[in-house]
Amino acid sequence: MTPEKRMATLEAKLEQQIKEIDGLRSDVRELADAWKAAGAMVALVKTAAAVVLAVGVIVGAFKFGIGPEVK
Repeated sequence: MTPEKRMATLEAKLEQQIKEIDGLRSDVRELADAWKAAGAMVALVKTAAAVVLAVGVIVGAFKFGIGPEVK
């Protein structure tokens, strides 16, 4: 194999690897965005659960006769 052919083959392989790396880079970006979105969703669900629990405790307290003192 001549040096010119070898150089052309190496350049083609390098260009192909650069394209693959660019594709992986965008995949990693999408994965990071999905990870952030999932974290935000978990925080939202935890907050909603806390609010529902607090409302449930208040409703239960009024239902079972524990309420503010009326004088």
